[in-house]
Amino acid sequence: MADKRHSMQRTAGPSRSSERGTALIEFTLILPLLLLLTVAAVDFGRAFYVKNVVEQAAREGVRLRAVTSAADSATVRARVQQVVSAANVTLAGLSITGPLADKSVKVAVTAEFNWIFPGVFNLFGAGFTNPMSLTGEAVMRNEGSS
Repeated sequence: MADKRHSMQRTAGPSRSSERGTALIEFTLILPLLLLLTVAAVDFGRAFYVKNVVEQAAREGVRLRAVTSAADSATVRARVQQVVSAANVTLAGLSITGPLADKSVKVAVTAEFNWIFPGVFNLFGAGFTNPMSLTGEAVMRNEGSS
């Protein structure tokens, strides 16, 4: 009886060696897609990080500009530079505007972003350039100006 059960189990399903071969083929077919998705996630994460740093630098700059006088543009520039440098992002441009007629002040910060793998996104017709310019703007009302 024991011999009968043992022989039935062996013939019931496919052999383990053919399952291993199938798994290897499936893995080699899926691997390029997984690598593509991983690279895209890393690059988009880096771009999102740089965009957030640029936005934060603009907010910090406009806040400082709104509470100081118009002659303190050097202080605003130093604060924006401090924020982007702390995040290891290179500042490409800085624009300080105001106060305008409605007492608003505006700071625009620009940084250049280099994709690690720009060709990955161009496969899908995204048209990303290398380097890409990322800009953050912030506007605040200057209640202290007359």
